[in-house]
Amino acid sequence: PAAHAGAIHDASLFTGNTVPRNDDGSTGLVSLGFTANFFGNNANSVYVNNNGNITFGSPLVTYTPFGLLSTNTSIIAPFFADVDTRGSASGVTQYGTGTLNGRNVFGVNWINVGYYSFETNKLNSFQLILTDRADTGAGNFDFEFNYDQILWETGGASGGSNGLGGNSARAGWSNGSNASFELTGSAVN
Repeated sequence: PAAHAGAIHDASLFTGNTVPRNDDGSTGLVSLGFTANFFGNNANSVYVNNNGNITFGSPLVTYTPFGLLSTNTSIIAPFFADVDTRGSASGVTQYGTGTLNGRNVFGVNWINVGYYSFETNKLNSFQLILTDRADTGAGNFDFEFNYDQILWETGGASGGSNGLGGNSARAGWSNGSNASFELTGSAVN
């Protein structure tokens, strides 16, 4: 759609590439369209992971979310949980590049996505946008997490029942060594 109600921002920009329906899949390296300095690590490409995150060093097929404050994985995770897009009523993960307010952006949409295993009785819609801010310094970038609808928190293989309980989703980021953050409420049922 050209527009999406709620907190999803310019979803139509990020529909150029679609991750096929899957459970725990990832893309190969995809271009950001600019260079991002993620706490000393320069990257111009990332892996888009179906389970609500992007990673810089390698794809991530892990479905039960782990703590972001002590991981050695370089990750930006708006909603790290067991996303399963195989159900016919689930949306799919989409990503792409574009321009917002005159700046280059890279975004990922997880709109109306289900959870493991093939569950679509509750659907989540969230988004990640990285914005090139080289105007403030080489490699600088902003990222934003946008949430429209969060109805489930856990897949069935992560201890959840009907999308709730168990090892709940985590949201935040880590550069894999010395800088990390988790949003308040992360991993809380």
